[in-house]
Amino acid sequence: MNPVLRIATAAAVAAPLAVILMTTGASAGVHAAAGPYIGSNSGGAWLRNAAYLGEQFKVKYVGNGTPVTMVCWIDTQMVRPPDSDYASARWFKVDVPSVGVYKAYVHSSLVESQSSVGICPR
Repeated sequence: MNPVLRIATAAAVAAPLAVILMTTGASAGVHAAAGPYIGSNSGGAWLRNAAYLGEQFKVKYVGNGTPVTMVCWIDTQMVRPPDSDYASARWFKVDVPSVGVYKAYVHSSLVESQSSVGICPR
């Protein structure tokens, strides 16, 4: 292939991709790893030290795209929009090494690409 044509073809492919990334809000690093990650209609989620809403349970706020390791699940407090993306009593215990938080809870509606985990031991 002619080098000039190759550059023109690469530019023609890259330009629409850039437009898609801008219109969807996706960007490099927003969701870099495969697997579970934070994905919320509000832009992020609070990691909590217990599976309940309330200021006293907040540990750290993380933005959309933050990878999480799902540990287990528990059904506790029912949470409905606008505090979640859908109504559910299910919460996940997660590890979030990228921000140094381990054994925190996050509502199930705020975790995308969920993996299969068992119930948390009581």
